[in-house]
Amino acid sequence: MNSKRLAVFGSIIFAVIAGALFLVIKVQPIKVENSKPIIAVSTFSLYEAAHAVAGETLEVFPIVPLGSDAHMFSPSPSVVAQISNSTFFIYNGAGFETWAQSLKKTLPPAVKIIDMSKHVTLLKEKDQTAFDPHYWLDIDNMIKMTQKLEAEFSQHFPENAQLYHQNASAYIAKLKKLKADYQSELKECKNRALVSNHDAFGYLAHANHLENVSIIGLSSDEQPSANIIAQIIDRIKEHGIKTIFFEEMINDNVAQTIAHETGAKAQSLQPLENISENELKSHQTYESIMRTNLAKLTEAMECH
Repeated sequence: MNSKRLAVFGSIIFAVIAGALFLVIKVQPIKVENSKPIIAVSTFSLYEAAHAVAGETLEVFPIVPLGSDAHMFSPSPSVVAQISNSTFFIYNGAGFETWAQSLKKTLPPAVKIIDMSKHVTLLKEKDQTAFDPHYWLDIDNMIKMTQKLEAEFSQHFPENAQLYHQNASAYIAKLKKLKADYQSELKECKNRALVSNHDAFGYLAHANHLENVSIIGLSSDEQPSANIIAQIIDRIKEHGIKTIFFEEMINDNVAQTIAHETGAKAQSLQPLENISENELKSHQTYESIMRTNLAKLTEAMECH
């Protein structure tokens, strides 16, 4: 290994250590009203789909605080109490929420528990030992999630079944248009490698026939090996890849360092595990964020 590469690896190791020390801003969970039945959901994709179907008839409670890393979340006693008072507890599943397995055993029998991963199409992670839990980035899975929520809400609240069907149909129509636009705009691209710092985009890549290349695996606190870093650096240089994507809510120091070494651009890509307070205040949605992601992908991959 030459001195230049040693220097690069040294800076990357420093970046990993520095990133582990960064300050996480704690955001308090959203307080919910008691006048409506509460639907407690774990991830942003579940929150949006549930709210799209329910409209104003139900109080959809996002368990994971806005702006926080959903991978690292653990519910406080006050949040557990809110979940215990919910009509539904709906979580992503597929190993995404490690806290959910023990929590659901303590919930009252009146709480209906739904593991949404049992109602979508799952992909195995790269080492084929477990399923990748980021399934909402396949738009077909968002459609299946919406259909499941419509069925559950309609069964539990039959007086609103017609409204839920109308809301679900309208939301699914938007998702189908979004899927068609992805297929059209990513059909012909000069480069089809989606390089990211965290393996959160496998479903997006698979659904759109892109190659998923990640620096670290499914765990956001994993540290990359020197061998993996070297391989990615070589590949970026060899194939003229111009963009490395990073997930906004986790440490991007490694991606930034590799981008600097290779001359590529480091660009954020939203995996929609959660959204920031600013994104919520500016009325960002699954569709709008996915369209922003699409614009970044078409530019990075030189699509036409």
